[in-house]
Amino acid sequence: MPLLVPNQAPPEGYYAQNLRAVVDTVCHQYADLLTSDETYFANSALALSEPALRLLARLLSRTKTYIRLDSLSYADVGDVSKALHELSEADLISLDASGEASEILNLLTVTELKATFAHSDLKGRKSELIETIRARHDDMTIRVRISERQPWLHVIASQVFEVFCLLFFGNNMQKIEEFVIRDLGVTRFEAYEMDPAFRLFRDRRAIDRYQELQGLAETVESLGKTVTAEDAEDICRSLMTPEEDRVFELRRSRILNALGRNLERVNEHELALRCYRSSSAHPARERMMRILKKDGRVEVLEEVRAEILDGPRSYEERQFALRFAKPRTPQPTIELRESLAPTDEVASIENFAAQQLVDEGCQAWHLENLLPNGLFGLAYWDWLYASVRGSFVHPFQTAPLDLYWPEFFEVRQDTCEDPLAKPEELKARILAIADTKRGISSQLVAWSVLSRSLLNTILGAMKTEQIQGLLRIVTEDLRQFRAGFPDLTVVDQQGVIAFVEIKGPGDQLRPNQRLWIERLMQAQFNVYVWRFR
Repeated sequence: MPLLVPNQAPPEGYYAQNLRAVVDTVCHQYADLLTSDETYFANSALALSEPALRLLARLLSRTKTYIRLDSLSYADVGDVSKALHELSEADLISLDASGEASEILNLLTVTELKATFAHSDLKGRKSELIETIRARHDDMTIRVRISERQPWLHVIASQVFEVFCLLFFGNNMQKIEEFVIRDLGVTRFEAYEMDPAFRLFRDRRAIDRYQELQGLAETVESLGKTVTAEDAEDICRSLMTPEEDRVFELRRSRILNALGRNLERVNEHELALRCYRSSSAHPARERMMRILKKDGRVEVLEEVRAEILDGPRSYEERQFALRFAKPRTPQPTIELRESLAPTDEVASIENFAAQQLVDEGCQAWHLENLLPNGLFGLAYWDWLYASVRGSFVHPFQTAPLDLYWPEFFEVRQDTCEDPLAKPEELKARILAIADTKRGISSQLVAWSVLSRSLLNTILGAMKTEQIQGLLRIVTEDLRQFRAGFPDLTVVDQQGVIAFVEIKGPGDQLRPNQRLWIERLMQAQFNVYVWRFR
């Protein structure tokens, strides 16, 4: 049963309990890797009185580190002033009127800004008011005026607590709010075994490097097409050395690929090639070949082609190397159908096409990769949640950490039964898992779409050999085949299944879409491309 009820207060001490769980777990696993500041935070937090710990838990869950005192009203804390004093004495918060002026100004509403800094010409949006105030007053004056009207606190412990969340969840995307989502019953998680002795971060360098890579990824994203050669040189210096840990190596390579694409867009080809050459992740070598062709460097292009064919990183990369800048070999014939594009406003051209097929007596769904991913997730459910060392490090995962690693199947093949080995049981297996696991959060299975009736219809329209063929395609390369599947899944009046890729005016098939189409045809599916003009 859900521990929390919407619109009702949580049990007393609920948030403090979650905070204590995170701190206790991290200290148990990583005590030897924590800095003195992190150790101090843990010891101080766990030594707090219950009211102060409850208040700290609430403050750490806020999105801002500067918080107005008049916004603190928590029934389970009791005497907030006393709890604030205890947190201040422990150096977990600061009650001094300090901080960046722009941060403090943002705490006030437009009305409060005008009242606090009374100027007859103070007009405009909040951002414009703040800009005007900062231009007219020094930081000290701003802080003094605001503190007299709306005092605030600064959550000093927030930055350290981010490290604790990173160590607990193994990533920087999930936060302590995950407990709330789970306990409200909004998200259910599979019961899986966690190895408490396994440490995702082996040493302090790994923790620091993760945070460094995250910062570099954010920098590359923010620069976008404004990147300069000088920017790129600075970033590249931090990314040229391959990482020993495969998780970190993948992150490093993705950042290099993103930086390379930015550099391509500003015609810094040599620097882009440098990024791609150092990357070990697809599509780095594909991008290299495209740049080399554009620059007329045919000899080097052929060297890269040979390198790929000698050791392709994915099926798509190999196919690209075989075809790029060479006369095309005959491809399977894809039946084309042309139609006029909608003139009225519709949600999407895919939905418009689906409705036309429905009007013709077919059943049609805009599923794209939700179908193959979902069928794989159901057929291989026990593989996903098998007890494999290091796959699960916290109770809020929707997939194992190694889902897209090359050895995913290898490390499970001795303990898990391959569903493809018993084709006669495949349909029943998928439907049984769907019934027993429905609602459990999964990275692969979209329950809101894959209803029991839809699965019955689609699986009923597929031959056993077709289901096997579809799953074999996905298992060849989980990462590669998680995108590019045709837009529409269709069952016609005779109960025959087909897949339809929809293309609007000027839209062309992408390489991964061509790959899916070819592989589906090899698996004896009917596949069509419907072009709108």
